[in-house]
Amino acid sequence: AKEIQEHYLTYDGFVVIMGTDTMAYSASALSFMLENLGKTVIFTGAQIPFSESYSDAKRNLLVSISMACALDISEVCIFFDDKLFRANRCRKADSGSFDAFSSPNFPPLASLGLT
Repeated sequence: AKEIQEHYLTYDGFVVIMGTDTMAYSASALSFMLENLGKTVIFTGAQIPFSESYSDAKRNLLVSISMACALDISEVCIFFDDKLFRANRCRKADSGSFDAFSSPNFPPLASLGLT
């Protein structure tokens, strides 16, 4: 929260990368800490380490950066497996799948796909 506050006027959006086990908790807490947020903050990570050739890390990171700069969603989000979730409505549902996060009571804010 301090880093975002310190650089708030410098950047159009923010991406936070971290491990996935506590991501939903951290992102939700940050969503309540950042009052009057006017920029997009996206948390992301990966199920498979970045060093592995089949990792989901690179795609999650690149899409998160693009979304943080381009979207006009003034809140804290989680991007994972081609879905953008509202952070304070998200939970980690499966630690053994790329589709690791869900939002049972609120639909994703955005989804990537061909349709």
